[in-house]
Amino acid sequence: MATQFEFRLIDADAPEGELEADHLIAIVQSLKDVATKLGRAETEADAVGRPPKRTQRVARLTIGLAPGSTKVLVRRADDEDSLDFDLEEEKTFDEKFQAVVESIALNERPSWVTDTLAIAVGDLRGALEKAAPKVEFKVSGQVTRSFKTADTLRETWKSADTAGTPEAVTFVGRLRAVNLDTHRLQVTDDVGNKIALPNVTDDTEVGRLLGGYVSVVGAPERDAKGRLALIHDAVIEAAAPVPGTAGVRGVVPVDQILASAPGPKLGGIPGLTDEEAASFFEAIGR
Repeated sequence: MATQFEFRLIDADAPEGELEADHLIAIVQSLKDVATKLGRAETEADAVGRPPKRTQRVARLTIGLAPGSTKVLVRRADDEDSLDFDLEEEKTFDEKFQAVVESIALNERPSWVTDTLAIAVGDLRGALEKAAPKVEFKVSGQVTRSFKTADTLRETWKSADTAGTPEAVTFVGRLRAVNLDTHRLQVTDDVGNKIALPNVTDDTEVGRLLGGYVSVVGAPERDAKGRLALIHDAVIEAAAPVPGTAGVRGVVPVDQILASAPGPKLGGIPGLTDEEAASFFEAIGR
């Protein structure tokens, strides 16, 4: 049976049993990201792309709200085709999910937490801090941690970097997709590379740039082949198109192509008239 997790949000601004929509969306999205990354790791799936069915089975969550302050209830979703007992990877998922939430309260990052997972856990920490001053975390009905969200440290979940400065990338392309409800954006360059921008905090302002060129600077997340897939903590600004990028261009005359090609140029021999050049070629038998 899937473990029941409970986040009791104490002294939240909303009435008992309720939660502001933005806060709820941020918590649900971050819980989903944490679950998906844990599920990918437990099932040895690729870090990006559509998760395989095995990963979806392990990481799919159900979320509920209940009164008593405000309780966010979380557990793995039941599958009508599932067995009557949990698989080992499902048990491990539950154990690690509990561990990362408790690590938020302790400000201690477990050694097995990758930078990619740490970013998702950091987003969950931030979502909880915005939702309520205090959180009580229960596992199967038992309180395991109670903590003030203001005492949790975002630095705990920053990407590890021996030089002390987080890696950053710059990506230029058109802002093609904006979902202001989930704070997820997408930018596409002129050769079709699509980069996701999750949890953009100022996306309402950025939305006005939809369809235009933007410059995105942030922390990269790469797939198993090392290709850029996501940019976290994105700073987005209007930008000019990058010259020389791929795409359909106007028709180029053949003469212009030949003129720019390496080797002998058309137009005779420099320093000789056409008649002199003709006499030269006649003399050498050409």
